[in-house]
Amino acid sequence: MLIIGSGFFFKLAIDPVGREFVLIVGVIFLIPGLMLVSLAMRSRLILDGSRIELRSALRTFTADRSEIEGLRKGQNQYGSWTRICLKENRGAFNVSDSFSGNAELYDWFKGLTDLDQRDADQITLEIGKQDSLGAAEDDKGLNALKQAKAWAIGLSVIAGLISIPVMFVSYTLLYTVSLTLLVLSPLLGIFLLHRFRLLFTFFKSKTDPRADIGFVIIWPGIAMLMSYQTGNDPTRLVDVFQLIYWVLLAIVCYIATLFRIAWKSPSPWGMFAGILIFGGIYSTGLINVINTMPDSSIPSPYQTVVLKMYETQGRHASTYLRLAPWGPMAYSDDVDVPKRIYQQVTVGDQICIGMHSGFLHAPWYTLAPCPKQLSAPVPLIQ
Repeated sequence: MLIIGSGFFFKLAIDPVGREFVLIVGVIFLIPGLMLVSLAMRSRLILDGSRIELRSALRTFTADRSEIEGLRKGQNQYGSWTRICLKENRGAFNVSDSFSGNAELYDWFKGLTDLDQRDADQITLEIGKQDSLGAAEDDKGLNALKQAKAWAIGLSVIAGLISIPVMFVSYTLLYTVSLTLLVLSPLLGIFLLHRFRLLFTFFKSKTDPRADIGFVIIWPGIAMLMSYQTGNDPTRLVDVFQLIYWVLLAIVCYIATLFRIAWKSPSPWGMFAGILIFGGIYSTGLINVINTMPDSSIPSPYQTVVLKMYETQGRHASTYLRLAPWGPMAYSDDVDVPKRIYQQVTVGDQICIGMHSGFLHAPWYTLAPCPKQLSAPVPLIQ
């Protein structure tokens, strides 16, 4: 699927408009696709007495039992694996549970240290030693972890509730306050991760006793992305690439704040992939909010005509209007709109547009069906 996806983007590169971008995306899809092909062709697991050898897509790992510090377990929707960690920080490698002969492998693993359980016991012990938490030492750690889990649940519920007005409510004050809180939620989650590292974590393993604050960090970006379809007055950029450097800067900062946690996780590369995806979603929404919410510029009015209407079906159904060229848009453009606007217009109707200059100097606009009759004509730029 990755290779097919890369071919799709390479085909789009025939059009000179935006060629550099689609070529980059095509390469991003192609590289992991080729890696997976290589992984399927080269993967071998060899047990030879006290020695283990693993051949992966590009490398071969070998280790003796005497060189192994311990094991960690990892799991996601695609499978499970055991991570073999070497002593003296000499590296680690993953052994997939999909190899044949797992019974022999598990026998070979017997007697090696379970690092996940060791870390869980160490975390509980360290929490219990903190004087500020009070009470008996064994109970202190458990009570603190229970409180952290209660905080994580409460903040997750709040993040879910404040996303509702962002996606479905048109009252300006409530929308603005909710959107502001939603933008700040991941920052609060990241602060808790760093300030209370013994109590909170992100993408935790099953044996990790800490509270998972991941929903507070991940959900706001997804909610802001969904609001572009369900929102009552979604904003759109005249040129989607005008904020790309701001978005990249935000992604770098997002990754930097979570780098240490990802690096120490049982599956660092999977963690990095998740951080990159969700960080990209959140950073895009964050920069768009910064560009639009503080923007107090007077909108420039435009009018255009609906050339075509269509819907896409499936799990994520969308409604689109094809608009005739207007103002800075020198070509017709397909714009996804909320169902509410889609149902109010027909082909040939006029659409009124208000374009703002943007707080970050990236023009953005909103659109709405033009009134059938105006009590006082308003001059519009054609």
